[in-house]
Amino acid sequence: MSRTIVITGASGQDGAYLAMQALSRGVSVVGTRRPGSGAESLWRLRELGVLEHPQLRLVELDITDGAACCALLGAVQPFALFHLAAQTRVAASFRDPLATAQVNGFAALHLLDAVRRESAHTRFVLASTAELFGDPQTSPQNEVTPLAPRNPYAVAKQFAHAMTQSYRAGFGLHAGCAILFNHESPLRDADFVTRKIAAAAARLSNAAAEPLKLGNLQARRDFGYAPEYTATMLAMAEQAQPDDYVLATGVATSIRDFVDFAFAAAGIELDWRGHGAGEHAVGRRDGRVLVTVQADLFRPLDAAALTGDAAKARARLGFAPLTDVRALARLLVEAELRRLR
Repeated sequence: MSRTIVITGASGQDGAYLAMQALSRGVSVVGTRRPGSGAESLWRLRELGVLEHPQLRLVELDITDGAACCALLGAVQPFALFHLAAQTRVAASFRDPLATAQVNGFAALHLLDAVRRESAHTRFVLASTAELFGDPQTSPQNEVTPLAPRNPYAVAKQFAHAMTQSYRAGFGLHAGCAILFNHESPLRDADFVTRKIAAAAARLSNAAAEPLKLGNLQARRDFGYAPEYTATMLAMAEQAQPDDYVLATGVATSIRDFVDFAFAAAGIELDWRGHGAGEHAVGRRDGRVLVTVQADLFRPLDAAALTGDAAKARARLGFAPLTDVRALARLLVEAELRRLR
């Protein structure tokens, strides 16, 4: 790939990795960011060493403004548009469903229609989500598993997902959905559960600190490593025919187990005690309470288990996740230890 691409949400976790990977291939990148977002939002691009790259251009774009989307697509005429910008927090979607619908749902429609009107050759890749499956009756989930979203975040994403399929079928756009299961990295926001766990493990390994507070420890997720997923999204844009692909490892891990892996990476062995909202973990060596369960951190609705079947992406795109969940937890903890130092 040696063309120009547009990445919405270029300063986010996936956007930063995707920009780095594209730039390393000689691709010019136009990255969009939310109007008014400060320089502090660019820390991921800076950490990856690409913020000053000569082939990276950052522009402000309100993705809910159809005219602005059309103006950008008309001016850039990119080979591909990767739509990654979103309100990414399920809990926040319950607090403000209307804003979530605008940002996660209608913004995708604005961008799809901008491609149709201004740059019909542009290949469109949507960052979709495993949250679309809700609480599925079958496992693992693949591209034909029925969708049953259970929270405002997922409902809005389903609209974007369906519109992408509609513009592919109805207008002939090269448009596809990457159905992303949980994919983590040291570039996650600090309030995401995996980084929250890793940061707490690093802090508690060095000094007396407040215990880590978590919600539902039973929730099981399919955790992968974000750069392996963004590289596959680039491959989606290069395919002759557009399609939808599940990207997942096929292995589900509970939040409790992820906590164990992260604390072990920080040199701390845990013993779990109690049940439900009274459950907690103490350090095996010193008996300190290191993890507690807080009832107010449970989601109103939480999918019990999500595990993806990425056989189609493996066969067609060469998707091969190499970082297992223990190695992923170790990567996150080592990054947090470096930040503390």
